[in-house]
Amino acid sequence: DAAGRLAAFLGAEAQDLSFVDNATTGCNAVLRSLRLQPGDEILVLDHGYGAVRNTVRHVTERAGARMVAAAIPFPHPTAGAIVEAVAAKLGPKTRLVVLDHITSPSALVMPLERLVSLCRESGAKVLVDGAHGPGMVPIDLTALDADWYTGNGHKWLCAPKGCAFLWARRDRQDDLH
Repeated sequence: DAAGRLAAFLGAEAQDLSFVDNATTGCNAVLRSLRLQPGDEILVLDHGYGAVRNTVRHVTERAGARMVAAAIPFPHPTAGAIVEAVAAKLGPKTRLVVLDHITSPSALVMPLERLVSLCRESGAKVLVDGAHGPGMVPIDLTALDADWYTGNGHKWLCAPKGCAFLWARRDRQDDLH
């Protein structure tokens, strides 16, 4: 019942949601489930959450892959400039892009729809760290079409700490630990 209510709020289906302790746990589940090869790349934002960047660094180093960071123009970024910064770092070896919905250190709301579309056109999968998104901005996970989205309930949804979720597209669920 709880998953159904949350899914309706997020524009998703209950069977595609899993409850986790926090958004960082959700990011870790995805990152540690990847099968990276030497030379693969994971693209992150330079405004990304430190614990998630640390996990990206860990999984890439273990696989002989590398973490690439897109510098977000600051303090006055435009949606176009953010998209350009990410586009400039996407390459043929980019396997995953980790995007914050709303950045933790700077509270920037990312132009998520444009970024997800750009990444998917390039062939990269997308993990959205939506720790600050649910309840703060409208979310329609089905329309967004990222591969994974994780978010916290203890921030803007006013749930207790330890209430978070990980959403995965159906075609990304089999290999998710």
